[in-house]
Formats: sequence, C-alpha cells, structure tokens
Amino acid sequence: MRFSSAFGVTHGKKSPWFNPLLDQDTPLYVDPFLVFDDNKPLWAGAKQEVTDFFDAAARLIEQSKGNQSSLAYKKALELLRFPEPNEFCLGLSMGAPHGSGTGTKFAREMAGVLDLARQYGHIEDLASIAGFNLFASGIGLDRISDILCNILKHRFIRYTQKVSKKLGIPMELVTVKHPGWDRQRSRWLPDAKIELPKSPFGDGGALLAPERFLKEIPTVTPDEFWKWAEVHEARLLRQDFSYEIAQGLNQADRRVLARRFARKYPDKAADYLRLVAQMPHLPYDVEMDPKGLVFWRETGEAVGKASPITSAEVPSQQREFPAFVELLATRFQHAVESTDLWRALWAAGNPQKEEVIQAIAGAMWTEACRAAQVDISQEVNRGRGPVDFKFSKGWEDRALLEVKVIRSSSFFKGAATQLPQYMKTEQISHGVYLCIGHYDEDFAPARIKRVEDTIATLAKKKCIQIKLVLVDARRDNKTSASKQ
Repeated sequence: MRFSSAFGVTHGKKSPWFNPLLDQDTPLYVDPFLVFDDNKPLWAGAKQEVTDFFDAAARLIEQSKGNQSSLAYKKALELLRFPEPNEFCLGLSMGAPHGSGTGTKFAREMAGVLDLARQYGHIEDLASIAGFNLFASGIGLDRISDILCNILKHRFIRYTQKVSKKLGIPMELVTVKHPGWDRQRSRWLPDAKIELPKSPFGDGGALLAPERFLKEIPTVTPDEFWKWAEVHEARLLRQDFSYEIAQGLNQADRRVLARRFARKYPDKAADYLRLVAQMPHLPYDVEMDPKGLVFWRETGEAVGKASPITSAEVPSQQREFPAFVELLATRFQHAVESTDLWRALWAAGNPQKEEVIQAIAGAMWTEACRAAQVDISQEVNRGRGPVDFKFSKGWEDRALLEVKVIRSSSFFKGAATQLPQYMKTEQISHGVYLCIGHYDEDFAPARIKRVEDTIATLAKKKCIQIKLVLVDARRDNKTSASKQ
C-alpha cells in the first residue's frame, strides 16, 4: 500500500514528495550530494551538520588515544551506530522495512576511517558518506542512506509534518529512534514521541523524502576511484601497487587495491571526493521510472488482475496444491512470453535486477493467492540464506518457489543448495525453480541441462519434487506488436 492510498490523499505529477510503499522498501536511497545541493531553507546547512557530526565522533576517537576500552572511544562507537530508519521505507534489499541498520562492526570501521581523515584534515570530504567506502568495505548504498537519514532525521520530520498539514493528513504520537543528536554532548537524543502519520503496518510512523533527493546508484565507488587514479595518479600506482600487474586483476581485487591506495594516500582520495562533489548530481526519474524500481507492484498487480484464478484452479485437496503453485509459475511465464510483461524484466536496455523481478512476480501471485486463500510469504529465512517465496494453506499444503535470473552468479547455487536445503529444513516435499533468461546464451542446451541434471539428482537423493520452469524474456523474439 502506498502512502497516498493509506492516508487518502492525491499524489500527482507535481507533488514534490516521494510516495513510498509502506509495507515493502523501494530500492532507492537518499543521496547526500542531492541534499547538500538543495537551496530550500529546510535543507540549508545540511552538509555542515553532517560534517559537524563526523567531526564530533572524530574528536572522541582522538581523545581515546587509541584505547578502545576508553569511555571516549565507546562513546564514539555509540554515536556511529545507526538504526535503519524504517520510517522512510527505502532499501535495496526490497524487504519489509524492519532492517537492523549499522552495528558495532561498521561503527569500528567508520571510527578507523574518521581517525585517518582527521589526521589529514579531511573530515568535511567524508560528508558525502559514500567516501567511507573508499577506505573500508561495507558502507554501501543502504548504509549511506541509513546514516544520512539518521543524522538529518529531524529535518525529514519537519518536512513530513509540513506536507501532512498541507494535505490534511492526521498525525499521531509515535516513537522515533534517533530524532536528533546533541552537539554539546556528542550523543544521540533519546527516543521520543513525535507527531507523524502513523503507518498501518506496525506501530511506527511514516517519513517522507523529496523525490529530488532519491537516487539508485552511487556516485562514489572504489571502482570509479581506481579509474580516476589510473588517469591522474598512474605514477603512484606503478610505484606502490605494481599497476601493470594490477591491470590483470579482477574487479574484487581492484577494489581491495583501491582501498589500500586511499588509506596510503588520503589526500588523493580527498581530491577525488572533492571532484565528485563539484560534478552535477541528478536524481532518479521517479515519474518515468526507467529502471522499473518504483512501480513494480502496480505492474505485477495489473498482470495478476488480467488473468484471475478460476474456481476450478483453486486447490481443494492436498494433492492439488503443488499443481497450484506450478500454475502460478507458468502464469508468470505466459505473461512474460505472450504479453508485454517482458518489458518490465528489462531496465534501460539491461536485464532487470533479480530482486525487482521477484517483487513483480510476487505482486502478480498475491492476487491469485488472495482469491485462493493461500498464504504467500517472501524471503523465507532458514539455514543457508533466503528462499524467495513460501506458499501455504495450513500445515500440510506447502511449497517453496525460487526465482533466479539465469545470468546471475548464484544461478546454479540456487538449484544445488538453497531450494533443496529449505525444502529439507521446512519439511516441504515440493518446490519450483523459476528461471528467467534474457539472452540466447542463457538457453544454451549445456547450461540448461546442467540445472536439469542437478535438480533430478537432488530430487532423487532427498526424495523431493522440484519443478523447473524456464521463462524466455528475450526482446528479439517477441511478436512485432510487442517489440520496442
């Protein structure tokens, strides 16, 4: 359910606020550069506030004199812990908005980076937050947004209250974590009851962000920093990092070298960060949604409503349940191969993200499951990682379904470990492996046979049933009416 539907308001093309889903995260994040570039009074001084926050943490680290057992260091770690701001309903994992945020491990990593930055006078250059990722792994998009939204949460609270009053949205007192931070004492303010629109999902409130602050990919990355260094600091790369050898390394190894380079030459990393800060920064086009990151639910729901389940297809006996789940998979297959749904499985000319495809399929199947009174739950977490969907009608009628993009690096892993493991853990005897291909090579006989053989071997070994459903999402073999 979107914010506008939950509170009975209109969200038009000219509405400046992003209209989030309240029960599942949207894979966008609040970009610091876009906030810092804004000239509206509410956001004035945002960069300085973030800089002051990190400077306060760096001062505490300096006071500790390297003693991680000291009160000052522990206080710095507390300041550098950021609970996930679930009120925003943003996140790349696209799960329910109840994440854990950043913990002690990442606080220690950030503390190490701040200590280095303070020694070289570059605290302000880390205000973009993404700069932390040049020195230490783990500060990805979700955490950039988590950190920024925590530090500036009081501004987003005022923004949401302003929008709500203008639209006549009722507000209630809800508990908000990290409603602000105390500059004098260098600590977070205690959780507080604040008037906000109350989310219908859980006890918390909903916070709004301007659309113009949202982005889907980072501007600062170790990969881009390495490319910059190749052009501007080739001598140092040759001198200290055997650049000629490094040219033959894979992407992961280059990221390691990029972070080593940043730690050894913080001034060079700061030069890169200042250059990026001066570049133009553009938000994600929410209205056009070129990568299908925003309106995937509406896409899936529309397809589900267009092909409703008939009464004859509703499982009435246990032996009919596996066929019902297989029917859902083949309905999705048919919609992709015979209607325009294949378009949603591409994003700006590239294969869509796997998690978005899963979300579209889930939205489509929810319509059928509601009609059949079958429970559908996403991200079943047991044992060795997530399985995408669990279907159940009581205890006896249960099945699992895994959705994989054939080009995914974990394509074979899903067939060989995840789905069978969960079927064993959940004591479920039936599963479906739904595989989406985007290119001709995805359907190479040898590639498909490997999956078929793996499934057949595991099914026999574990006494389970796994149905393979292949979905052809290629663009160049569709009818002329559907071609781009």
